Amino acid sequence: MRRLVYVIVMLLTASALALATPAAAAPTAGAYYVDCSAAADGTGSSASPWNSLGSVNAHTFAPGDQLLFRRGATCTGQLKPTGSGSAGAPVTAGAYGSGGVRPVIAGLGQVYAAVHLYNVEHWEVRDLEVTNTSATKAERNGVLVELEDFGTGHHYVLSGLYVHDVSGDDSKRSNGIQIRVSGTAVPTRFDDVLVENNEIHRVDREGLTTASSQMCRAVYGTGDGCGSTRNWLASTNVVFRGNLIHDIGGDGIVLRVTHRGLVERNTAYDIWMRSAGNNAGIWTINSDYPVIQYNEVSRVRRPGGNDGMAFDADFGVQNALFQYNYSHDNEGGFMLLCGKCGAGSKSTGTVVRYNVSVNDRSRVLLAAGEDGAHFHNNTFVLPSGSTSKIIEQTIAGTKVAWSNNIFANYGTGGFSYTAADHSWQHNVFHGHHASNEPADPGKITADPLLAAPATGDVHLGAGSPARKAGVRVAGNGGKDYYGGGLPQQCRPDVGAHQAEVFHDGSCAHPNLLANPGFETAALTPWTAYNSASAATGSARSGGYSARVGPAPASVEQVVAVQPNTTYVLAGWTKVSGAGNEVALGVKNHGNPEQRAPSTTDTAYQPSSVTFTTGPTATTATVYCYLRAGTGAAHCDDLHLGTA
Repeated sequence: MRRLVYVIVMLLTASALALATPAAAAPTAGAYYVDCSAAADGTGSSASPWNSLGSVNAHTFAPGDQLLFRRGATCTGQLKPTGSGSAGAPVTAGAYGSGGVRPVIAGLGQVYAAVHLYNVEHWEVRDLEVTNTSATKAERNGVLVELEDFGTGHHYVLSGLYVHDVSGDDSKRSNGIQIRVSGTAVPTRFDDVLVENNEIHRVDREGLTTASSQMCRAVYGTGDGCGSTRNWLASTNVVFRGNLIHDIGGDGIVLRVTHRGLVERNTAYDIWMRSAGNNAGIWTINSDYPVIQYNEVSRVRRPGGNDGMAFDADFGVQNALFQYNYSHDNEGGFMLLCGKCGAGSKSTGTVVRYNVSVNDRSRVLLAAGEDGAHFHNNTFVLPSGSTSKIIEQTIAGTKVAWSNNIFANYGTGGFSYTAADHSWQHNVFHGHHASNEPADPGKITADPLLAAPATGDVHLGAGSPARKAGVRVAGNGGKDYYGGGLPQQCRPDVGAHQAEVFHDGSCAHPNLLANPGFETAALTPWTAYNSASAATGSARSGGYSARVGPAPASVEQVVAVQPNTTYVLAGWTKVSGAGNEVALGVKNHGNPEQRAPSTTDTAYQPSSVTFTTGPTATTATVYCYLRAGTGAAHCDDLHLGTA
């Protein structure tokens, strides 16, 4: 009897213990926990977390799942998860626990990428610390998001990461963070990528980049093994925003093979610290309509070679826009145009506006190829003792229009350029005047009265001769470097600051063109060259537009003008598909022909060109010209008026 009582008591005690301390449960649906400091591997629940990346990688994640790493714990090896989220239900990876210390993923130099999102989509990764350190250099990455022969991968977010100490080699496949397309068997690209508010520090060679093996097209040329291959497929909706990038072996940020990529509000400094190649701060290559804005780039080194500047529109780039950036103390200068740096390559349509450059060395612009760029309303400050050139040109045929810029040159640098490749309208040249300084018909040499130029404060003082002294530029972005509004009809201030109050209603400029919108259903008085007509179905406004193509084809109109007068030709243009380029321009006006940067977009884009007539000119010929392509272009809502 006593033994039976003992057994019953023991069974009741065991039952009570089982109720008080349950066995490790399966994870809560969709939530998986990792604590690499735990003594034993668990099931992935909050009470029994996984303790290795191997356990994480063995699981296939589903839409809406969460992958949570314990703050303060370090996981070694490689995070390479499988499984994808879905639209509206991404897989999210992040941190759990108290305190602000991030969980660490440490590759220890033993893996190709410490975090590798490979052939998955709809992933968001936040608040991790990532390293991949070794005593020896090799091709390595911190975070690599890669699609290989996948098709289109959707929705990727990398936010709040601290990626540092990545011991990569000197190849451009070694990065802090890279978004990469690999393979050529299946058309593959990214759509919807946001890399935001991360810090990338002490990595080799690259900081934050995109890359693609599906990069070959005519404007890119035959370099990099392209030959006659044509497989260019751009990633879309790519945004790099608010990242801090410093102590980088080579390039800071590079945007490759994208359509309308956006790089904004990033800070990059101490760039090109160790690489033997050429490097720059923030640049784009083989991309269409990239926008680089509101960034600060400083202390890009130039230990040798050609580059070392803050910004670069490299070869195969079409219609890049650099605006509202602050560049200072970069050894290679402010800007590179490198459209013809690759074999058979070309770039066109780069616009550089409302930027500030202070104490950038070597040169303001290194001109190495561009079919038609426009620099307007920038302020460049070269301090006393500077020997930096305004332009250093290494490739003839780099076409640049300069209007409404301030060159506050207190040093001794001048111009090393092909003068015929550059046109000038209403710029301020103050301080040193080189013997070959351009003959700008609206030149101002008086002090622009900048507030504190040495510190980057380029507000125009009261009484500045730069006020109301610029020429109108269509599609000027609507705001200045400081966020103030810009005139659309009145004359703007010269430089990056719009100080003068304006009232556009009082500055309307009569349109000197007849039939500017082609709404008569005919071209007259425009003249057609080759294939051109008034067409329905593709108008920007009204019922008609001018259709021109295939190239070379144009519509032209001869208008009456006044001698020694500055005019602005503006309008809207688009093309029917890739490979076509359309431009507005003017000729036969007593000065060299002027042409706006080409448009290569299939949606209407604003375009403008400013020109000054010669001393005896009474007429000018304006045109819309399809300069390249077997398709067609459309021009609409054209306007010609005085500046």
